[in-house]
Amino acid sequence: MNPEIARQHEANIQSELDIIGELQDQLHRRFPDGIEAGIAQYREWLRSELTYTSNALEGSTLSSIETRMVIEDDAIIPDKSLREHLEARDHAIAWDYATDVLQNQPEISEADILSLHRRVLYSTNNTEAGFLRRTGVRVAGSQTIFPTPLKVPDLVAALVESINHLPAELHPIVHAAHVHLDFVKIHPFVDGNGRTARLLMNVLLRRAGFPAVPIYPKDRREYLTAIEQADTDAGGAFTALIARSERETMEQLLDDGTAAENER
Repeated sequence: MNPEIARQHEANIQSELDIIGELQDQLHRRFPDGIEAGIAQYREWLRSELTYTSNALEGSTLSSIETRMVIEDDAIIPDKSLREHLEARDHAIAWDYATDVLQNQPEISEADILSLHRRVLYSTNNTEAGFLRRTGVRVAGSQTIFPTPLKVPDLVAALVESINHLPAELHPIVHAAHVHLDFVKIHPFVDGNGRTARLLMNVLLRRAGFPAVPIYPKDRREYLTAIEQADTDAGGAFTALIARSERETMEQLLDDGTAAENER
């Protein structure tokens, strides 16, 4: 992470961040005991929605409702692949680990990231789960050239350092977005990089007092384009996308809170 570039990106979206700050104040007033206490089944919804959206970005055809049925009821969805079922269950377990363990630690280590990744791929690629890649990788449709395997350990060590040391005065949302972007640029694993990066980003957002952000399938093209574009704009478009997604998430939570109050 280049702190100077990140600060420039922050300046470019300052108006969005100002709105987010106001929304955060409103959320604190609306839910003084926390969102999970103020919105029924929020924890379960978030676990399911993050699983649905993250896997959908990777090609899963499970719907939001189907995903919830799989991870909560152990349902078998007709005409859906075994892999899609396993990926849903693994992601939900990985999210549990992210929120119950990583979110509450003062720092995140490389071992923690490997443990998170191990859960993401546990049932679908157990031989690679939790191991840094030992081969080169390419992504279909992408022109990005990823670092050689020999460089990956040092790059991951530098990433861990940037995760645990927020540059002075850098907004946490900008920091989390750049960690995500740096992670996928390293592509430390053979598979599961995007899902692990999104989990890690949301852990950092929640640790900083912001809601976790689902990236919906409708935003898939913009999301992937912003990642690809980072080679030319150093992540400006991606940072703006994450900030906008955070704002939209907070607005929806406030609407949900209003609806819940009206039902009482």
